[in-house]
Amino acid sequence: MDEITSRTAEAELAETKGDYREAARLYNQLGLDIQARHGRFDPRALDAFEGVARSIGKTAS
Repeated sequence: MDEITSRTAEAELAETKGDYREAARLYNQLGLDIQARHGRFDPRALDAFEGVARSIGKTAS
């Protein structure tokens, strides 16, 4: 399992457990790290930032 897949799984687990703040933090850091290594518009970074938005949305519910 590569690093991005592993970190995505960690963020997904936090989201599944209902720890939406931690999930948002993990997704955000993942997205920033992907952008730094693979470019600003890498689709995996965009996926990570969608995870941030989804987690924040669940926090507001």
